[in-house]
Amino acid sequence: MPKSITIRAVVASLLFFVFGSVNAAVIAPGTPTTSVPSSLFDPLSSLSSALPVNQYLLPVEITGVNGLQDWSFNLLFEASVVTPADDGGLYQSVYQAEFSATDPTLSNITSSGFPGSLDGIAGFSSGVSGNGLLAFVLFELNPGNPGAAIQDAGFRIEKATIQQAPEPATVSLLAAALLILAFARRRVRSIRVPSAG
Repeated sequence: MPKSITIRAVVASLLFFVFGSVNAAVIAPGTPTTSVPSSLFDPLSSLSSALPVNQYLLPVEITGVNGLQDWSFNLLFEASVVTPADDGGLYQSVYQAEFSATDPTLSNITSSGFPGSLDGIAGFSSGVSGNGLLAFVLFELNPGNPGAAIQDAGFRIEKATIQQAPEPATVSLLAAALLILAFARRRVRSIRVPSAG
């Protein structure tokens, strides 16, 4: 096997490792709660500590993240069971959250979705890592469905995008891969140069 092909295979493997490992984080809905957690940020005090009957806060969690930057997702639910509730917060039914008890970095909401739906909830976090919270979303049971129960809401995440900073070791691997590729190209060029005479 030619050396150039072997070097390219090594570089491709390193690049796959670098960028493949960055996408390991997962966004998922947590367990709905009827009280306002201390990790929820509500600067306008739009929520009381115990929510009104039939209202719930859904935590949106992320796991396995490293150096989180930007994030976005669509939050799907059964509209016959629940509907987003706007009680006068800064971002309609979406609230900022502290990432975790050990890292209280606050998420920043840049979009609370389009009116009437929760497609395109987005924000950014300042380099947090591990498992934690991105946001809380306020819902109420659909008043037109008296038998509705929060357990039937069918909360799920779709089209999640996560931008995170690569680990320093990953950056070093990428730099090494690029150096190997540059060296290999220079060597191949020097071999192909015809000799004078």
